[in-house]
Amino acid sequence: MAIKDKIKAKKINYLKLFALLALIVWFSLFFLQKIDLVNADLGRFIKNGEDIFRGNLGVLKTNFYSFTYPDYPFINHHWATGAVLYPIWKIGGFFSVHLFAVILILATFFIFFKMAEDMSDFRVAFLLSIILVPLMACRREVRPEMFSYFFSAIFFFILWKNRNGSISPRWLFLLPLLEFFWVNLHIYFFLGIAILGAFILEDIILSLIKRKWQANKLLFILVLSLAATLFNPSGLSGALYPLNIYKNYGYRVFDEQSLFFFEKVKFVKDPNFFTFKVIFLLLLLSFVAAFSKKKREIPLVNVFLAAGFSFMAFYAVRNFAIFGFFTLPIMANNIKVITSEKGIDLADPQNKIAFLWICSIFAFFIFAFYSSRLPISRHRFGIGLMPGTNRSAEFFKKQGIRGPIFNDYDIGGYLIYHLSPKEGVFVDNRPEAYPASFFQKVYIPMEKKDNLWREEEKKYGFEAIFFSRSDITPWGQKFLINRIKDRDWSPVFVDRFAIIFLKNNALNKNIIDKYSIPRSYFRFK
Repeated sequence: MAIKDKIKAKKINYLKLFALLALIVWFSLFFLQKIDLVNADLGRFIKNGEDIFRGNLGVLKTNFYSFTYPDYPFINHHWATGAVLYPIWKIGGFFSVHLFAVILILATFFIFFKMAEDMSDFRVAFLLSIILVPLMACRREVRPEMFSYFFSAIFFFILWKNRNGSISPRWLFLLPLLEFFWVNLHIYFFLGIAILGAFILEDIILSLIKRKWQANKLLFILVLSLAATLFNPSGLSGALYPLNIYKNYGYRVFDEQSLFFFEKVKFVKDPNFFTFKVIFLLLLLSFVAAFSKKKREIPLVNVFLAAGFSFMAFYAVRNFAIFGFFTLPIMANNIKVITSEKGIDLADPQNKIAFLWICSIFAFFIFAFYSSRLPISRHRFGIGLMPGTNRSAEFFKKQGIRGPIFNDYDIGGYLIYHLSPKEGVFVDNRPEAYPASFFQKVYIPMEKKDNLWREEEKKYGFEAIFFSRSDITPWGQKFLINRIKDRDWSPVFVDRFAIIFLKNNALNKNIIDKYSIPRSYFRFK
């Protein structure tokens, strides 16, 4: 009998390993998209790291790369991301940076998966993962927030294990140390404080009910964690920056808009909007069902965290991913409460075939629903840069083109990576690094109105225009059409990523004569 049990356990372990590998493949289908460096922030992060290692610490507190506002004060809240990624980039270029990001995200996923399994059952965790992966993988670019996902997972894991008494309380002292790094890696460092606060609030409520105080340890860890947030280049201002960053936003950032905003914008179609609403409804129903069965078995901390991350996801679509990560273990726990009340044995071998059919059906419909948006084409799927993404910058440098450059918001990080310190940028995708009035009274109006463009063109003496082809803003599209028609400017380079114009003058004459693109080449919708 013992031998049969060992063989059975070995088979189960092999099946679990196969299932985990299947989840990696499933996650990869949604997440592994090569980097479009032209429109990504990553180039600026790498340049940040390079400048920090060279001692150019101006990047920490000033708009270091811009010729419009080079001394404008701002807080570089993710400077340490550059310091981490730059040495990795030195080892293997963007491939190694991307690979590092993939490993970090997968590690985050498996921490949440393990928690879901512990709170419920392997099969529940597996099925929920199939459903939730599209949301978890919706932030495909290499961004500082990947550290926030990872640290959030560790915070939740340690605090949950401590809550259940399954690890030593000494592990709690790791949290302030993580907060020390987190505050310099990404502005979402406040999530560590919030997650810790959710566990403390649960302890306080239970203490009032039981009339026995039990939050002393966590309060001490909270004080240490709050103190750790002060260890950043800007001190108290840096620790309070999440409360103040939006006070100087003069530009509407795409992924920081709410779900309600996008429902009013007809030209933006994203399957994640529908997926999020469905999953939020399922999460809500799982709480209702669990509370109706055994409300005392629902951890209050799960209620607080579900409410907080749901609010974040409704507030800004960029938070869909972290909502998906936390929903996995929280919903798994709710399902465990519901099914245990009904007496359903989730580990019953007789349910194996039914379970596989359910997983297959869900996977089929999810894949079909996302098929048009998945990065599965040859030039998009994989690790590293998209083919040709550096071609425009290489042309610019090879031809010896000189600025000042007028560029759009999206392409700023790309130009910083390729052209700094030789050329500064007019603008880049950090709204907090420029006065709000710059966007509202200069950048956007000069693209909308030709007379204002002429004034600013004369003021700055632009020699080149370097624009992202994927700039879908109404003012960006109008500006490009006007420049195609403008005889003072000649298009000399265009590909699917970017377009370059040169001022028609003696300085650029040789390049224009050699590379000028006929205006008949362009079509307007």
